[in-house]
Amino acid sequence: MAENPATSRTLPLVLLVVGGVVYGSVFSANKIAIEAGFPFIAYTFWQALIAALAVLVIGGATKSLPQMSTAHLRQYGFTALFGYIIPFIVFAYVAAKVPPLVLTLLLALTPALTYLFAFIMRLEKFRQASIMGVVFGFIGILLIVLPEGSLPSPEAAGWLILALLAPIGFAANNVSVAVLRPPASTSIGLSGGVLLVASAVMFVIMLVFEGFVPFWTLASGAVWGVLWAALVNAITFWFLFEIIRLAGPVFFSQFNYVSVGSGSLWALVLFQELPSLWVWAALVAMVIGLVFATQGANASIREASAKS
Repeated sequence: MAENPATSRTLPLVLLVVGGVVYGSVFSANKIAIEAGFPFIAYTFWQALIAALAVLVIGGATKSLPQMSTAHLRQYGFTALFGYIIPFIVFAYVAAKVPPLVLTLLLALTPALTYLFAFIMRLEKFRQASIMGVVFGFIGILLIVLPEGSLPSPEAAGWLILALLAPIGFAANNVSVAVLRPPASTSIGLSGGVLLVASAVMFVIMLVFEGFVPFWTLASGAVWGVLWAALVNAITFWFLFEIIRLAGPVFFSQFNYVSVGSGSLWALVLFQELPSLWVWAALVAMVIGLVFATQGANASIREASAKS
C-alpha cells in the first residue's frame, strides 16, 4: 500500500517538534547532574548505557535489534563518535562553566554547518540563503564571546569556544547518516547500535580517567540528571534516524531550531536564567540566521520532493 502523502509530511514534522522539545532539556539535566558532583566522563557513559538498554528492550520487542554487518558497524562508529561522544563529553564538561541557555544557542549553528558539510560533499547546491544563515549564526557566536559582560565570567568565553565542537559534530553526523545508512535497517536498531558503541567507548575512557563510578551511590540530583539525560538520548537517536529516513538531513537539521527555543524555556523555568543584553543580541542574530537557513532547507526539500 502506498504511503499517504499527508502522513509522510506530517510524521517527520511531529517527530521533529517532539524530539526538539525533549532534547532542549538535556542542558538543564547536564547542569543538575554535574553540579551534584557527577564526574563528567562517567555521566556521559551512564546516560549512553541506560539509553542503550532502553532502546534494546524496545528493539527486542519489535524484532529490531542492531545488525552487525560492516556497513552497520561503520554507521554505529561514526554516529557514536560525532553524534554522541564528542558533543556530549564537551557539553557535560562545560555544563557548570557556561549557562545552559548559552549552550542551547550553539545548537542554532547546526543547520548552517550541516549545509556547509553537505555542500562540501556535493549533496547540496550553493544557496545564498544558506550562506547567509551561516554568516548570521557566527555573528551570534561573536556577540556572545567578544563583549565583556555577555557571559558570567571572562573564562566562560574559552569554554564556549570549546563547546563549538558539539554543533560541528552534530552537523557531521547529520550528513553521515544520509550517506552511510545501511539499506534494510531500522531506526530503532541503528539507534541501539550507536548507543551500545558509544557506551562501550565511554566505559573504557571512564575507567582510564575516573575509575568505575556507580551512579546510584551519588547524590539524588546526579541520579535524576543521568536518568533524565538517558531518556533524552533514547528518544533523540531514535528520532534522528527516523526523521532523516523520512525527510533527509537538511530537514532534520531544523530539529535544532525547536531545541534552541525549548532549551531556553527549560533554563528559564528551572534556573530562572535570564540572558544578558549581548546574549539577547546574539539570539536576534541567530534567529535571522535561522530564517535564512530555513529558506535554504525548504528549497532543498522542494527539490528533493520534485525528483521523487
